[in-house]
Amino acid sequence: MDFSEFGENIRDFFSQRQKALLISSILGIFFLAALLAIVFIPQKKEVPSATFRSEPLEADQELLLPQGVSIPQEYAVSRETQDKWSDSQVHEWLTLPDQEAVKKLSAANDSLIKSITEAAP
Repeated sequence: MDFSEFGENIRDFFSQRQKALLISSILGIFFLAALLAIVFIPQKKEVPSATFRSEPLEADQELLLPQGVSIPQEYAVSRETQDKWSDSQVHEWLTLPDQEAVKKLSAANDSLIKSITEAAP
């Protein structure tokens, strides 16, 4: 059966039954109209709007500070820095390393450099 025979069979079927042709035509038109309406008529979607309304805070009690770490009285949160240390500050805060500490630091640095250079290609 080829396409021309199929077309002739359909033509014969609808020529004998005109009522079926009318109903199928009406159904086809309604289906096409519904399909076009779904495709071309845009659907309006409501986008929720984000509105934030907050009423002003009215305190009915005195605000309390949270319990935190207590700071000692002699602790300085910030201070003004000086351009140079005084001699008393140098003696108080700076300690010069002795010869043994310098040798240990030098040996540690040498071993670190050796391990880096040995791993290099």
